[in-house]
Amino acid sequence: MVGALIFNAFPVSAQVAALVCKGGSVPASARAVADELNLARTNPKAYARVIEAEFATLRGKRYKRNGATMVMKEGRSAVKEAVRALNRQTPLPALPLSACLSAAAAGHVAYQGPRGEFGHSGAGGSGPGARVEQQVRGTAYCGENISYGVGDARSVVVQLIVDDGVKGRGHRKNIFYPRFRSLGTATGPHAKFRTMAVQVFCFNPVTGG
Repeated sequence: MVGALIFNAFPVSAQVAALVCKGGSVPASARAVADELNLARTNPKAYARVIEAEFATLRGKRYKRNGATMVMKEGRSAVKEAVRALNRQTPLPALPLSACLSAAAAGHVAYQGPRGEFGHSGAGGSGPGARVEQQVRGTAYCGENISYGVGDARSVVVQLIVDDGVKGRGHRKNIFYPRFRSLGTATGPHAKFRTMAVQVFCFNPVTGG
């Protein structure tokens, strides 16, 4: 089963203070998601061709992915709409990957994955901003994307950009929102959906890692 949700980022003033990170490392699997996401941001027209190739086997609402049969809610119409959107999208700068934001994303994976839970509410009802603030100094203004049921970086980003069955295509909007300044990513196992991937997008720049 594949599912996805969005935390809708709220408007903030044009300038927000930088978050101070104590540093750390990002696992290769999480870095791969960030690289794929930034590939789409920096060259959306080329990524439109990636979307087309990923759904080359689509027949009706079914297509093959890594030997498995995937079932869509909307089918070809969602793919075509995503391709049109990417062809219209202005290229954006790559988002710097932060170790502290990635630790916040990993914390949500660690909390939610073993419980088989779904959504953006974490330990004690925390949202992404509160989770980030456990890892940094400063007040965080952040949004969040989560995907379930797809493991490799390309599948994660393609799923979120096509946003099949998601009204308003909010995950895609987060990926291409021009005012975000920093990124954190994490992936891990999920008790119900096999795997999950979290991306945290913050209006704040991050210093120190």
